[in-house]
Amino acid sequence: MSLKHLLILPACLLAAGCVATQQDMLQMQSQMDDLNTSLTNMQKNQAELAVKMEDLSRNLNSSSESMKDISGQMDRLTSRLDEIDVSMNKRVNAIGQTIRKQQEEVQTSLLPAKIYNDANTAFLNNNFDGAAAGFKTYLSKFPGGEMAESAYFQLGESLYLKERWNEAALAYANVLEKFPKGNRVAAARLKYAMALLKLPEDKKGEALKYLQSVVKDFPQSQEAKTARDYIARLTPPAKAPAKAPAKKAPAKKG
Repeated sequence: MSLKHLLILPACLLAAGCVATQQDMLQMQSQMDDLNTSLTNMQKNQAELAVKMEDLSRNLNSSSESMKDISGQMDRLTSRLDEIDVSMNKRVNAIGQTIRKQQEEVQTSLLPAKIYNDANTAFLNNNFDGAAAGFKTYLSKFPGGEMAESAYFQLGESLYLKERWNEAALAYANVLEKFPKGNRVAAARLKYAMALLKLPEDKKGEALKYLQSVVKDFPQSQEAKTARDYIARLTPPAKAPAKAPAKKAPAKKG
């Protein structure tokens, strides 16, 4: 190889090395640019993230305040519901007491009729002892009841049919004493007189007085018809007045 060729070879190698170094520099510069761009983007993203974090923090603070408000509202609502619950319980209890009172009043209003009707049913079934007990129960509980007059009379009827004459007479007398203008006066007078006539004592005079009062005060009633029959049996027929002796004809003068 000639000297010329030897001198050219290092020059070529140097030129090749320079070219390679320049390319590396360009590549590195490009990478640096990319890195700077990435850093810039990262900084931008970081700034945006910081803004978002601030917004989020404000939103969280706002949400926290809202939660406090909601919590306060819930507390007030709970307190109000408790008040409503107490009020409703009071109202329900009051309504319950009113209903119970009304039921008791209804039962109380129905009780007299039930006692009377049960006693009357016993009477119609010829259970006179049970009927008498029922009418006595009614009169002991409701002496001023609407059916007291009938209860006294039916008590007398029950006792009369059991041949308890004295007690029957007392029951009829109660009708006359307590209800002098009642609907049972005519029947009570008649049955009182009939009970008196059953007593061992001689009550004929008193019985006749009541029988005659029936005829006088209730002349068109069925009781008056029965009273007339009793009066006829108790009163002996009136004797015909004695005839006056015939007067003698005066003697003729001679």
